[in-house]
Amino acid sequence: MNAPAEAVLHKSMPAFHKVLLLYNPVAGNAHAAHTRKLLSAAQVFRDAGVEVELEATRAQGEGGRQAKDALARGFDAIFACGGDGTVFDVLQGMVHGPEQVALGVLPLGTANVLATDLGLPGDIKAAARVTLGYAPRRIAAGQLRWNRTPDQQEGRTTYFSVAAGLGVHAELIYGATALLKQHGGFAAYYIAGLSLLVSHDFTPFSAEITLPDGSRRREELLELVGMRVSSFGKWLSRWRPGGALDHDYLQLITLKPSRRLAMIRYVISAIFRGAGPDSKSRSARVEFVRALCVRFRVIDTSPTARLRAQADGELLNGMPGEMSIVPRALTLLMPPSR
Repeated sequence: MNAPAEAVLHKSMPAFHKVLLLYNPVAGNAHAAHTRKLLSAAQVFRDAGVEVELEATRAQGEGGRQAKDALARGFDAIFACGGDGTVFDVLQGMVHGPEQVALGVLPLGTANVLATDLGLPGDIKAAARVTLGYAPRRIAAGQLRWNRTPDQQEGRTTYFSVAAGLGVHAELIYGATALLKQHGGFAAYYIAGLSLLVSHDFTPFSAEITLPDGSRRREELLELVGMRVSSFGKWLSRWRPGGALDHDYLQLITLKPSRRLAMIRYVISAIFRGAGPDSKSRSARVEFVRALCVRFRVIDTSPTARLRAQADGELLNGMPGEMSIVPRALTLLMPPSR
C-alpha cells in the first residue's frame, strides 16, 4: 500500500477498540528481536486509543483453542501474529465465531501469505499502522474433512484461508521442511521442488467436483490445489490462479496426467512469465475450475502409494475425504476497498 493511501487510513477511527495479540513465541530466527517488533506494533494500537493484550501461544495447535477461549472476553479483534502456521492455528478457533469479533493478521515469521494478500507490509509495525484503517468483513473459509473412516461418518475437520490441496505441492512442503529448518527462506522450496519435478512418482487420485451450479464432474488427477487468495507472493507472485478471499467458491487448479517435461515447462513458465486462468499450457493438462466441493479417493491403494495433503502450508497426517467452502464462516479485517 502506498504512503498517501496509508495516510488517509489513519485519519479515521479504527474499527476495533480492544484487541488480543496472539503470537508465536518462537516465530522467526531471533526471539528477542521479534518480541521488540511485537511490542512496537502493540504501541501503534495503543497510540490510536486501542486497548491491547498480548498472549503467547502455548504450543503448536493451541492457538485455535486460545482464540476460542478469548471470544467471550470482550475483544472485538483477535490478531494472529506470526507466520503462516500461526495464522492457521488461530483460524481454527475463529471459524463460526461471532460476527462482531474479527480476525486480524500481523506478519512476524518466515512467511505470511495471508498478510501479503491483504496488502500488509512485511514490517509488523508498519502493518499495524495500515491495519488501523481496515474494516471487518464476513467471508467464507475453506474446509477439509480428513482421516475419515470408510463409512464416511467420522473424521477430523480443519479450515484454511490461503490454500489447501493434494499432490506434489504437499510433497514439496514435506521435502522442504528440513531445508527450511537448516537454512530458512523460500529457496528451500524451490530446491526441493526441482528435485520432485524430476524424480517424484506421482500418485493419481479421483476427484468428484461439485460446480457452483450444482452439477458434478469426475476427474483423474495428479495434483489439486484449492485457492482462497490471489497468489502465494514472493517468487510465485506471477502465478495468479484467480482466487480471492471474497469469493464464495474455491478456485481449483487441477493437473491431469501429463508428461513430466510438460509439467516442468509449465512450472518454470508460471514462475518467470506468469500464468493464470486465461493462460494456456503447451502440453501440461492444467485446468482452473470454480467449485463448491471436491471429494477425493486414492486410485492406487497399495501400501507403497503415498499422497500427501496440506492446508495453509501445514501437512495433514492423513488423506482428506472432502474439500469444501463454508460461506460466511469468519470475520476478517480487510482493506476497505476490498
